[in-house]
Amino acid sequence: MNKHTVFKKWGLSSLSIQQLVLLAVLMALSLVIGKFSVMLTPTIKVSFVFLASSLMGRFFGPIWTMLVMVLLDFVNVTFFVAHGAWSPIMAVGVVLAGIIYGGFFYQQPLTKTVHWGKILVAVLLITFVVNFLVNTFALMVMYSPQHSWSVFTAMLSARLPKQLIFFPIQLVLTYLVLNNRIVTQIGQQFFASQSKQTTPADSL
Repeated sequence: MNKHTVFKKWGLSSLSIQQLVLLAVLMALSLVIGKFSVMLTPTIKVSFVFLASSLMGRFFGPIWTMLVMVLLDFVNVTFFVAHGAWSPIMAVGVVLAGIIYGGFFYQQPLTKTVHWGKILVAVLLITFVVNFLVNTFALMVMYSPQHSWSVFTAMLSARLPKQLIFFPIQLVLTYLVLNNRIVTQIGQQFFASQSKQTTPADSL
């Protein structure tokens, strides 16, 4: 990976008008998908917002994806959740997720297939580090009157089945969406200059 590619991946690169429009569309898509989230219990939610987040990471890299995901989290909690109060503690998981999505899925040229190994590792980290560990800890701090190891492990036990069931679903859907022909065409249309580059395969 050359220095230019590293900057484009980990720097806050400038975006064209077309690219800003695409980012706005993905933000709107994320909010719409979030409206169809299902709360199984007060601490367990099933959502497919990861599809929009994965596409942001694919096109815009970790820094843009992280910033936009934090903004979307704030907007969603503040304006679309009844009596919602945005929490910086819960935002820690959002920051980590944005970095993971962009760090693993962004590469040049953008028309290349995202390797299944990268998707596997990214979804593993999202599922079991961010959703399972970090978010569970944040939920305990926010909602539990007691903050102890026993409370934390009890919440982990309650949330584990959902993570185990949802992991293969998220893995398959993420792979299908990122490597979809339409997504490739979008990369060619909105990121034409990057698509023409012939840089080595990105690696983490």
